[in-house]
Amino acid sequence: MQGKRNFRYLLFCFCFFFQRALAQGDFTGVISQQFNQYSQQAFTEKIYLHTDRNFYLSGEIIWFKTYITDAVKHHLSNLSKIAYTELIDKNNNVLLQAKTGITEGTGNGSFYLPANIPSGNYKIRCYTNWMKNFDPAFFFESTVTIVNTASSAMLPVIDTIPFYDITFFPEGGNLVQETENNIGFTITDKNGAGLNKCTGIVTDGNDSIVLFSPQHAGIGTFLFTPLKGHSYVAHIIDTLGKEIARKAIPPAAEGLALRLTKTSSGQIAIAVKCMPGDPENGKALYLFAHTRGVIKSVQKALMRSGVAQFIVDESQLNDGITHFTIFNNERRPVCERLYFKRPAQKLNIGLSLDAKQYSARRKAALTIISADADNKSVPANMSLSVYRADDLQKEKTTDIYSYLWLNADLTGNIENPLYYFNNINDVTTRQLDNLMLTHGWRRFKWDNIQQNKKPLFEFLPEFEGQIITGKIIDSATKRPFRDAIVFGSVPGLYTQFYASQSDKNGNIQFYTKNVVGPGELVLQAQETDKHFYNIEVNTPFSGKFTTNTLADLNISPGLKSALETSSINAQLQRKYAADMLRKYNLPDIDTSTFYGKPDERYMLDDYTRFTTMEEVLREYIPGVIVSRANRKFKLAAFDIQNKRLFKDSPLLLLDGVPVQDADRIMSYDPLKVRKIEVVTRRYYYGPLVLDGIVNFITYKGNLEEFEMDPRSVIVDFDGIQLQREFYMPAYDTEEQRKSRLADFRNLLYWNPDVTTNKNGETQLQFYTSDMKGKYIGVIEGITTDGKAGRNTFSFEVTQ
Repeated sequence: MQGKRNFRYLLFCFCFFFQRALAQGDFTGVISQQFNQYSQQAFTEKIYLHTDRNFYLSGEIIWFKTYITDAVKHHLSNLSKIAYTELIDKNNNVLLQAKTGITEGTGNGSFYLPANIPSGNYKIRCYTNWMKNFDPAFFFESTVTIVNTASSAMLPVIDTIPFYDITFFPEGGNLVQETENNIGFTITDKNGAGLNKCTGIVTDGNDSIVLFSPQHAGIGTFLFTPLKGHSYVAHIIDTLGKEIARKAIPPAAEGLALRLTKTSSGQIAIAVKCMPGDPENGKALYLFAHTRGVIKSVQKALMRSGVAQFIVDESQLNDGITHFTIFNNERRPVCERLYFKRPAQKLNIGLSLDAKQYSARRKAALTIISADADNKSVPANMSLSVYRADDLQKEKTTDIYSYLWLNADLTGNIENPLYYFNNINDVTTRQLDNLMLTHGWRRFKWDNIQQNKKPLFEFLPEFEGQIITGKIIDSATKRPFRDAIVFGSVPGLYTQFYASQSDKNGNIQFYTKNVVGPGELVLQAQETDKHFYNIEVNTPFSGKFTTNTLADLNISPGLKSALETSSINAQLQRKYAADMLRKYNLPDIDTSTFYGKPDERYMLDDYTRFTTMEEVLREYIPGVIVSRANRKFKLAAFDIQNKRLFKDSPLLLLDGVPVQDADRIMSYDPLKVRKIEVVTRRYYYGPLVLDGIVNFITYKGNLEEFEMDPRSVIVDFDGIQLQREFYMPAYDTEEQRKSRLADFRNLLYWNPDVTTNKNGETQLQFYTSDMKGKYIGVIEGITTDGKAGRNTFSFEVTQ
């Protein structure tokens, strides 16, 4: 018997270790499976914001269009229905916030810049609730300049003391001693801008070892073989021969050095080297390559004579950034490298203006044609801005195309991304590869993947509307309430009522839908006990920020006159067109209640009006039975069709707010109520089991003169931002052109919803103002299958 047990034990051990050895031997298959499983659970989005301009005066409006795509194929995403946009100063103070409604991957909004906003450069950033699960470096972020000419401190004092920083990036991530290393570097000023006009010298004590210089945006590379036991310092020399910065190069160590090159036959060669005598020599290495979460190549190679070679055909890779990772024989990631393959597909936008020059107050007609790279017509969703190109407006350095392919997959600052796409040649391709060498891209950790850890997401995607989160706490003990039923309501002309049951930590969630504009959120717990409680509501906006710095505002004194002229014109425009600038488009939303069609609906103006609610219910509402017990009213729903009277009270709502004491609703003035809707059947809603619903809806939708439960928590709440209507006067007739009303618009046109038909065509028109000068039109957009593009046009306006 004992022998059989020993045999079974030995058989079990053999099977266990055989399977483990087999898994290790097939590491390429194991890591591929683990990676795919992780990627399927970690869907990611990209978001881009097209602003009408990048320079503004206080009191003006920032207009923006939001595009949301999936992170892999750049198809317009239908996952998130709300985007969060913020205006942030250099100290990460949030000045303005907006929630933008998203339909089929796009939406639009605006920021009105207050009159007292300080002058400076600001970040405008955008993200979804789902994106808050990841590093804020992957939020959209760009810079806008705002000047307040009315402020006594119109322009901030500029710090003129120069400061430069050098950062080194050994290719693959390791600086290996006794081995030739390819070193990437960046030389930047205090604002993160690259320094190009300088020279670098690497010294070993007093001896110069290597000379280097940046190629573009302060970025470059040099070859360097550090010796064991030596220390090195890099010195940066300006064009006058003055040392402006120095920095010690991190000490070299043992490890693996990586070198990526592209062959003339279109193959990518990756060589991994180790120093003589390294224990990795003679062992297996593994190459894992993926493009935005899609596996493209997994290979195994032996380290022979200190070198392991991998070859990947570029045709195997998807467009954009591919991530190469080297694993050692112990299956640990030891080297990383990014590679960029130029995209083959792009949205080409053709623009044809009916003239190159216009006089003031004239109509301009624009024809737009959208096509793919093969010149095949495709429908596209675009946004268009036409503005005056004065000396204050800076040329934009990024667009939707460069952002989706470059910025959205890299962390940190990228100086002028458009440069790499507007000038395609061998030089810019090499400079783009230098950019890959000096930036990192990782939305995950390999430890989580290899340990099969399921991604944990704190924030859910908002499929229909904002998810309001909060916590209910016992006011006496300060401890969370567990399993409490909490009601959330947004009073209005249509019913917005939600319910949630708190978890063990007191957390609650309301899955809202179509909550639009500013209002109030009324919160209260179900009266199952008499405890006093407090309900806190979490902000939906992210509290995490990037480390990207904002450059100091630096406006030439020669632009003072232009600023004053623009300021006067802007003030006059606001004075003459103030009412037109405050118009909003009513949203096209579903206003049906959560219970759908009621069993009974009574428009009280169709009946003789009574002065007490008891009379109204007894005389007109057969689906509600009114009774009294112990001097208190009791209401019950009566299912007429099934002749069933419910024992428990129905849910009573007034403008969407629960009224948990029937006496309160019975004492309310019925002359303020426009209609009553009744659900006479049992209804299940979230954690609630309701024995009927009686919904009282007033004329104004604001609980007029109703005394709220003192334990209710009422907070200001902003729903989806109302879409401001862009003001543009029409000059179709001579009478309109002769109007004495001044027109000082410098933004002639903003349209966030430019769409071409199935033939890739559309036409639109706009009108010039009284301001002469050069004007620029910028159009950006994307197709549903991820082809993005941009184009511009210009014209003159004369008197």
